[in-house]
Amino acid sequence: MATVVGIGLATLCFVGIPLQLIGLQVTGHNRWPWDSVVEIVGTAHGFFYIIYLVSCLDLAARARFRTGQLLGMVGSGLLPLLAFYMERKVTQRVKAQLALGDAAPPGPAATVWAALVRPPRSRGTSGAKPDSSGPGHGDLAGSELGQSELGRAELGNEAGPGSD
Repeated sequence: MATVVGIGLATLCFVGIPLQLIGLQVTGHNRWPWDSVVEIVGTAHGFFYIIYLVSCLDLAARARFRTGQLLGMVGSGLLPLLAFYMERKVTQRVKAQLALGDAAPPGPAATVWAALVRPPRSRGTSGAKPDSSGPGHGDLAGSELGQSELGRAELGNEAGPGSD
């Protein structure tokens, strides 16, 4: 999506705007055909940029990006050629996180869920793993959060990787 937005913005900045300026110098007004690139590509860029923003917010939440990284992704649709650089950097970061597999830290949804459903600890139970078959756990089983990741989040990451 960043590539589509980047190509649209580069086309606007490096083709559409110069054509408008040439048309203004030649004819004294900005009418067709001089402004046709800006009208067509500009509309498409704006439409795809909205979709790109929603995708950025979703990816930033899933991949636990910091605010600066999210702002870099958002700026990709505003500054020409930044989209290509950011696409490469974001792809490298997400691939590195996916390579960690089960060793990756739990996502924000698993951490919040674990804090909400954590049973109160009594003095009699030492090290007992909470029951992960309670209500709501089946809802997250099919999502990107695996049961082992949920288990680690519920235990506050006390059980290390591979101790499932």
